[in-house]
Order: sequence, then structure tokens, then C-alpha cells
Amino acid sequence: MKLPDPDGPAPRRCAVLTPRSPAEDAKGQSVVAEGTVRLQRSSITLSVLFLFVAACVDKGEKKVEETKESKKKEETVSLSVSQGDPPVEGPIPPETSMVFFSVEGALYPLACYDHAKKALKTGDECMAMVPPGAEVRLSSLDAEYNKVAGGAAEPQCLIGSGRSIAIGVEGISEGAEFVYGVWPRSAMKVIKPLPDDSRRRRPKLGDDEIAKLKAAIKANGGQFSDDLEMRAHQVTEIDVDGNGTLDRFYSVFFPDPKLAEQYIWSGAFLALDDNLDKPIFIDKSKSQRDVFEVRGTLDLNGEGPSELWLRLVFDEGAGERVVAINGDKAEGLGEWSCGAGV
Repeated sequence: MKLPDPDGPAPRRCAVLTPRSPAEDAKGQSVVAEGTVRLQRSSITLSVLFLFVAACVDKGEKKVEETKESKKKEETVSLSVSQGDPPVEGPIPPETSMVFFSVEGALYPLACYDHAKKALKTGDECMAMVPPGAEVRLSSLDAEYNKVAGGAAEPQCLIGSGRSIAIGVEGISEGAEFVYGVWPRSAMKVIKPLPDDSRRRRPKLGDDEIAKLKAAIKANGGQFSDDLEMRAHQVTEIDVDGNGTLDRFYSVFFPDPKLAEQYIWSGAFLALDDNLDKPIFIDKSKSQRDVFEVRGTLDLNGEGPSELWLRLVFDEGAGERVVAINGDKAEGLGEWSCGAGV
């Protein structure tokens, strides 16, 4: 019989039944002297005692198991729900400058808005806006945290390169898995990240979508055989122009039938108002070994339309970039991070 776990709660205590003597049992009756009757009575009493104790231990085991299950549930909840730091109120563009960062063991500036010059900037100009000691805000997968900016540092993806093009932050690689950050802290509300599962879907394209995307690729210099299969890496709805009608982002490619992990063509388009008749060409892979993903949108200057926060994924890693939409054209702000896109 399995005994209760010694680390669990004490089992329920039970009263012990003590067999009565034949003399006590025979009060008001004649005393039974025959040994066989005495033995039968003792056996019955011991059987009742055993069953009672077994039932008590079973109840104790059940209680222990329920307690363990409760503890597991509490631990699961505590791991999946992070409190983070309370929301921060304050100005956002166009009332203030702001910097948007990816996180690579440090804050890697992707793009920024210069309030004084009313212009979008990248690189060193963004770093110069955030002095050591300034408060920044970082976002993990499920919570936001306040941190303090340090000095210039190498991003993890370029470690050993000697290029200190990011901002160090104490504790940035500990605890939460940080994804992006902003300065000032109040600018966090400008970022509109997409759900993580939007980048894991592999949607099947319709015949009409394939025909229009093939025409758009050829119009932008793409060359491929018409019998090649087109595949989608990501198709998702986003709101770029804020007119109340969702826009659709397409990341598509043609696998190379002769070379694994190589593409005949790979690139991305944006269909404003879900209109694929005149899609906006975003970018294409130069190495023909990358695929594109949109991670979210942000309105850096506060005047619209929103910029796209993109990710370029390849075998050895990934890089990120902010792309502005100007009319029917897309304009990359700065280079892809981490040396991607070459």
C-alpha cells in the first residue's frame, strides 16, 4: 500500500479501534468460552480495523495529490503571468522625440523621431538622443519593464566586431525575454506588435492572390518560370493608414527546386485596404536565402501612416528594420540590423 508523501501535508488522523475482551463483549450475555468463536470474533475485529485504517490512508493520499496539483497550478500561473511595471503616462510624438529599439543583448536603435527637426532618423543620431542614465522602457513577451540606459555597447549579434552601435542596459539579458524597447518610456504606447502566432502561420494562397502577386513581382523586376510553385511565409492583416479598413501584408517566395533553403525569389508586399490590384512593393531578398516577416507597426512621427516593423529571417539568424510607407512607395529607414540583408 502506497504511503503518503512525507513532504506533503500530514494525513488525516484516525481513531484506533481496540478489540474488546470477550468478557467485556459479553456483558448481559453468557461468556463464550470456545476458542474457535473467540478467534472468529478477533478476526472480524482486525478486518474492520484494517479496512478503517486503509480508508483513512487513502483519504490522506488523495489530499496530498490534490495539494500537489494545486501547487503545480499556482506555479504555472506565476510563470505565465508577469506583473511588470505599471504603465507610464507622458507625451508621445509629435509632442516629443522618441527612439525605437530592437533588443540584442543591448538596445539596438532601429529608427527615431527628432521633434526639433520634425524628421525621422536612424543610427548614431538615435543613440545621441538617449544619454546614459536616461530611463527607457522594455517589453518582453507579456509585460513591460522600466530600465536605465548605460553607455555605448556592442549588440550581441555583432559581438567581437568592435562596433559599439547599441546602448547597454544592466540586467537586459536576465529574467524576462525582452523583444523591443523605447525612449522615452511613455512612447511605448506607440508600438503595436502583432501576436506572436501571426508569424508562425503558413497560409495557403488563393488562385487570384497568386496571379496578382506574380504580376506584381514581374512588375518589380522578378524573374521566374510560370510553372514554379509560389508559397507564403506570412500573410496577416495590419492597420497602416488608419482609415478603418485593414491592410494585408504578404511575404512570399518561390523555392529553388535544385537547392535546399534557397529561393528563386523572396520578397514582401503590402495591399492597402486589402487591394492586391496595386500592391506596394516592400523589399526583396538580395541573397535569395531570406524571408520577410512583419512584427508590428508604429507611428514614429505621430502623423501617420504607420511604419512597418520588419524582420528578415535567414539560416544563421535575423535582422530588423523599420520601413516607412509614403504614398505607393516603401522606404527603408537605415540598414537592416545585425548585418542582415546583404
